[in-house]
Amino acid sequence: MHLDFGTGDGTYVQRRARLEPSTLVIGVDASAEGLREPSRKAAAKPARGGLANALFGVLPLERAPGELAGLVDSLTVLLPWGSLLRAVALPEADALAQLRGLCKPGAALHIVFGYGPGDPLAVQALPGPAAETRRAELVQAYAAAGFAVAARPTSRAEVGELPTTWAKKLAFSNNEREFVALVGCAQ
Repeated sequence: MHLDFGTGDGTYVQRRARLEPSTLVIGVDASAEGLREPSRKAAAKPARGGLANALFGVLPLERAPGELAGLVDSLTVLLPWGSLLRAVALPEADALAQLRGLCKPGAALHIVFGYGPGDPLAVQALPGPAAETRRAELVQAYAAAGFAVAARPTSRAEVGELPTTWAKKLAFSNNEREFVALVGCAQ
């Protein structure tokens, strides 16, 4: 099972479910509003583009892991914002523990987040040597939560390759943003 946390409009879930028909792909988000249309599409008959292996549900991070505790083989958090962004980027120990609670041992983890000028998170990821120190701190915080990760800067082009609506908008916008990727697994 793959879980996309903070799935937004569900584009990533739909694309992954099409590419991996034998994998259950679940998208969760704190907001039900954005999940209505992708849920409707996924529930349609296959001849009309339905995806039997795609599900959507409302799950704010504060209520995780819930019924998904220990079931996830792979987890993505792609370009979050708001409280989910703060949770993964600062990072917040309780929030990381909640994400870890979703995962089986060895579950794959892929998190990508961005920050821009004037964003409070930009202070957390300064350029140059400070960025290397900050990435090392991220790795340590994730390790304390039960994840083994590597942290690296990610280019705008790489972000554009992510199969999400928001990634395309960010990759081709003119705003100055930097991106960080955390890739690894649950211990």
